[in-house]
Amino acid sequence: MAASRPAASLRRRLLSWILLPLAALIGLNAWVAYGNAVQAANDAYDRSLYLAARTLAEELEWREGQLQLDVRRAAGYLFENHTGSRLFYKVETPEGRWLAGDAKLPRLSVQAASPVQYFALVQFQDAQFRGQAVRLAELIHVLEDRSAPQPVVRITVVETLEARQRLIQNILRNTLSSQGLLLMAAALLVLWGVRQGIRPLEAFRQRVAERSDDDFSPIELPQLPRELRPLIDTLNSYLARLGRLIDIRKRFLENAAHQLRTPLTVLKTQLALAQRDGAGLHPQDAVQAASQTVDDAVRLTEQLLAMTRAEHASDMHSHVPVDLVALARRVVEEHLARAHERGDDLGLEAPAQPVWVMGVDVLLHEAMANLLDNALHHTAPGARVTVRVGFTWIEVEDNGPGVATQHQAHVFERFYRAAPGGVSGSGLGLAIVREMALQHGAQVSLHSPPGVDAPSGSRFRITWPSDNHSNPGPAPHPPSGAFTA
Repeated sequence: MAASRPAASLRRRLLSWILLPLAALIGLNAWVAYGNAVQAANDAYDRSLYLAARTLAEELEWREGQLQLDVRRAAGYLFENHTGSRLFYKVETPEGRWLAGDAKLPRLSVQAASPVQYFALVQFQDAQFRGQAVRLAELIHVLEDRSAPQPVVRITVVETLEARQRLIQNILRNTLSSQGLLLMAAALLVLWGVRQGIRPLEAFRQRVAERSDDDFSPIELPQLPRELRPLIDTLNSYLARLGRLIDIRKRFLENAAHQLRTPLTVLKTQLALAQRDGAGLHPQDAVQAASQTVDDAVRLTEQLLAMTRAEHASDMHSHVPVDLVALARRVVEEHLARAHERGDDLGLEAPAQPVWVMGVDVLLHEAMANLLDNALHHTAPGARVTVRVGFTWIEVEDNGPGVATQHQAHVFERFYRAAPGGVSGSGLGLAIVREMALQHGAQVSLHSPPGVDAPSGSRFRITWPSDNHSNPGPAPHPPSGAFTA
């Protein structure tokens, strides 16, 4: 299997997201600036070429029936020193008859469709002359002498491109150098800004690295940027949940180590007695006792796990509508076989319509199963046990020996046992019921009045607040459904 590539660092990602678009923008800006500069240079050279044509036109005149060109000193200087390029000219009639200059100069290939404006009509075009690229300007000029046989002439001036190319190259070098320096300066500023920007992250990393393994307290960094606050809040929430989970696990291990030590010790003793000869204990009885001890240890482990689930229910489950009638019916059906073996009278009294509360079905099922198991475990065979569902409550009532007054305030505590010494139990069943009731915002109560002539039994009820249910109505009296084992 190929190894996955390591993720890029945050610094590299920030630099890539900033510098690459910035380089593209600076490149685009350099291209636009270069184009504008070249256009401005061409406009300036074209204006100079137009001035050369105008200067030439002003020196033309008809003398003795011929067109004469009076090249004065200024005009000669202009043609000899025109911006470092070479100039050529030609004068002809609008019909194309040559009058003066170089007759081989090219003409405009395409005429502009603009109206004629005397003394200002000029057109420009790129052309080839003597195998060299040139810039051509064609000017239509009207001579001031009205008596001239040909008052309108066309003056063509051609300029070589050496000066333009040198200027364009200078513009290109200057543009690239300036934009390159700008990009380098921006890159340095971005590097410095990114380094300063991620410095709080480095401080946060060091702060987390220095924490001990058992420190789940919230992380507080007052100078942290506002954008990182949601991350810190999420991390603190995770640390709180992780701390609770580890604390629950530690308590489970401590409780399991403490509570399982006794049944395992008893089991070891029973097995040792079964192996000894003449110990006064029949091997079959020893095996049966050991099997009972294993059953008690399994039940204790299940109850410890149930207690752990109850303590951690808010982090593991979401509350949904639960029908108490269907829940009670399911729990009673699961215990019918056991009640039948004991000869108990197990019944259910519930309304016909559903009774909905917000909760976790698996946890409420565990709570009801513990209440019903407690009733069957602490009553003599042939007892009467009834499960009832009310509008905001569910209860289990039995006619057993009840709970003595001095124990009633403690029966919901962990590992507290109110049963006589000969009755097995871990003291966790009612504690699990209480914890699960608290997780659902409900209260569990015990009613066991002292009996004078006969046992009064006990009634354990889980009651929800009146605003928790979703089907208000009258209390279910009399019950519309019941069955008995």
